[in-house]
Amino acid sequence: MPSPPPAAPTARRRRGVVSLTAVTVLCALIALVSVGAYVGLDPDESRVGLRPWALHYPFLVVHVMCSVIALVTAPLQLWPALRRGGAHRVIGRIHLFAGVFPGAVSGLVVAVMSTYGPIAQTGFILLAVLWFTTAAAGWRAVRGGRYADHRKWMVRAFSLTMAGVMLRVLLPLSMAALAPLMGPEYGEEDLFVAVYPAIAWLCWVPNLLIAELYLRRRGRTDVREPAPAGDVRG
Repeated sequence: MPSPPPAAPTARRRRGVVSLTAVTVLCALIALVSVGAYVGLDPDESRVGLRPWALHYPFLVVHVMCSVIALVTAPLQLWPALRRGGAHRVIGRIHLFAGVFPGAVSGLVVAVMSTYGPIAQTGFILLAVLWFTTAAAGWRAVRGGRYADHRKWMVRAFSLTMAGVMLRVLLPLSMAALAPLMGPEYGEEDLFVAVYPAIAWLCWVPNLLIAELYLRRRGRTDVREPAPAGDVRG
C-alpha cells in the first residue's frame, strides 16, 4: 500500500496563501488610508508640509494616486492564479506604467520639495530614483527574455513599493514611542517633524536589504529559462 504524500508541501502552500492574503489586504488598507486625504484635492488636507509653489500639491497628488495603484497591484503579481495566462502581463503593465514610473517621477519632485530638511529630502530622493531604476531594469530584462533577472529586479522594486506600507506603520509607532521622552509640551506636529527624517530612510532601506538577502538565499542563476505563460513583454 503506497504511503500518503507528505503534508509539508500542503502546509507550506497554505502558509503562502495566508501570507499573500495578509499582504494583499494590508496593501489595500494602506492604500485607502493614504488616498483619503487627497481625493478632495484640498491642499489644506495635505498630510505633509507644502511649499509656496503652485505645482507642489499637484505633484503630491499624482505621487499619492500612482503610488496607491502600485501598492494595490504589487501583491497581485505574486498570486499563482494571476501569474498564469494574460493576467500577470496586464497587471504588470498597470503596475509599472500607471503606478511605479509616474509615482517615482512625481515622488522625486515631491522629495526635492520636502519641507522636513535635507535628511528627509535625501532619503526620499534615493527611494524615488531606486524605485524607478529597479522597475525599469525589471522591464528591460523581461523585454529581453531574461526572466530570472526580471524576477530579481522586480523583487527589489517590490521591496521599495512596500516603503509606502512601512512609512505608515513606522510613523505612528515612532511618534508614540517618542512622545513620553519629549514630554507633554510637544504636540503631534512636533513629534511628526522629529521622526519624519528618520522614517524617510527606515521605510525602505531595511526592505531593500531584506530583498537582497532573500535573493542571495535563493541563489537564482538560471538566466536561460522558458518564458512564463503570463510574461509582461509587449
